[in-house]
Amino acid sequence: MVWLAAATVVVWMISLGLIAGAVRGPGVVRRIRRLIAAAVWAALGLLLGGLLILVHAFHAFTGDTLVAQVTVQPLASGEAELAYRPALGGQPQTVRIRGDQWAVSGGIIKWHPWLTAAGLTSYHKPMRISGQFSSLERQRAQPPTVHALEPGTDAVWECAYRLSRYLPVIDAVYGSSAYAYVNPRDTYNVYVTPSGYAIKHFPSQRTN
Repeated sequence: MVWLAAATVVVWMISLGLIAGAVRGPGVVRRIRRLIAAAVWAALGLLLGGLLILVHAFHAFTGDTLVAQVTVQPLASGEAELAYRPALGGQPQTVRIRGDQWAVSGGIIKWHPWLTAAGLTSYHKPMRISGQFSSLERQRAQPPTVHALEPGTDAVWECAYRLSRYLPVIDAVYGSSAYAYVNPRDTYNVYVTPSGYAIKHFPSQRTN
């Protein structure tokens, strides 16, 4: 998208330069030629500008941002050790969970679509990492294991949740959770999208 923005700026600079030359330059025919050339370059600039807006809007509604990287090591008795490393600062944590799946959850504030199109990304804060069983019977038989990624509650999310009906800039306020299976020594990237959390799985390279 950077090269498209740079090309748009260059095209418009050429168009403006031709217009300035037509205004100051001598000769009627030469002025007309420069104005025609300027119009052609301006049309190209409009085309590139429109394409830039479309690309920006597409990225705003479909893009994702890396939140954290998680590595998993299964332990005995249906437990696992998770190493959680935030992507932007924050304190890495190592926690133990029970279950054959792990999950990350937190609050999402989704802005009105016109703000999203303008480039404002959804507010989020991952608050908890937990373990769970894929079997409902095992899940019911085991107490949950939940660890805090942030202390207390998310005051921003709580406030937005209570005031969202009065704030037209907010489209929705809700909690989001994503989970994946516990696989030995695999790496997972946790992302936030405009609508919630997502996990991408990167299997470890095992050698015999």
